[in-house]
Amino acid sequence: MRKLILDTETSGLDPEKDRIIELACVEMVDDSPTGEKYHRYYNPGNIIISNEAEQIHGLNNKFLEKFPTFEKSSQEFLDFIKDSQLIIHNASFDLSMINSSLERIGKEVISSSRTVCTLEMSRKMFPGSKNNLNALCRRFNISLENREKHGALTDCYLLIDVYIELLGGKQERLNLSQNLLSNTEKFKAPKDFEPILVRLSDEEKILHEELLKKINGPIWN
Repeated sequence: MRKLILDTETSGLDPEKDRIIELACVEMVDDSPTGEKYHRYYNPGNIIISNEAEQIHGLNNKFLEKFPTFEKSSQEFLDFIKDSQLIIHNASFDLSMINSSLERIGKEVISSSRTVCTLEMSRKMFPGSKNNLNALCRRFNISLENREKHGALTDCYLLIDVYIELLGGKQERLNLSQNLLSNTEKFKAPKDFEPILVRLSDEEKILHEELLKKINGPIWN
């Protein structure tokens, strides 16, 4: 099954007034990354990015002025995601920003039924604990070395590891291995089983040694 880890950075927190300024998706198939990704920066138009927002993601109007708006290149994004399931941390926010942009240009919005929210997953798994991306990375011993500021693509890669851990992670794979091992125990040899020993005659040993001498560059050397 194709899934996309998705993250956005925005000019602010208001879906009606603010704009998407960075968006990234990283593809997974059967919960394994494929290496395929989508990553774009967007010009927020006449919306001024606040100092507070710039402190979070490091993006400003000067840097973004050379890029198109999300609205102008939204079809490219829609063509990439197709009908895939979207894995998002705090999905309600990112989806509201995307859908507000799509509504402004008369495009069909993305249904929330297509999303899986890792924030909600983590709140159910760790009630009462901090469940932002940094906190979850620390909980699961995921390195934050490359996360100096928020960045859509960097956060997608971090969220892949978090999502896998929320699904069961290493422990789930260990349980699978244990199940496989326990199943093999059912196939034990019968008590009266006796191995058959094949012994070569002296003549057969000589013929075998002569055959080996004729082989150049045997793969077992």
